[in-house]
Amino acid sequence: MEKHVRQSIEKVAVVKYNAFDNMGGQLSFVLALLNQTDSGILLNGMHSREGCYMYVKEIKDGKSEKVLSEEEKSALEKAMKQ
Repeated sequence: MEKHVRQSIEKVAVVKYNAFDNMGGQLSFVLALLNQTDSGILLNGMHSREGCYMYVKEIKDGKSEKVLSEEEKSALEKAMKQ
């Protein structure tokens, strides 16, 4: 049971931002979903006039193998502080 609790999502943070300079309203976002060991995902939803694009980056022990944007770093840091 303890193993399941450690793996469950406990830390959540959202950062809203403008993905493109000509778009207002901060319709883009990064959602960080982490467990006790700071592992989980970053879900990045980028809104444009053509549509919304979703990207997922895996996080393991608070780190990503992929380069993170400033917004992704911010969401990750906020979630890990919980």
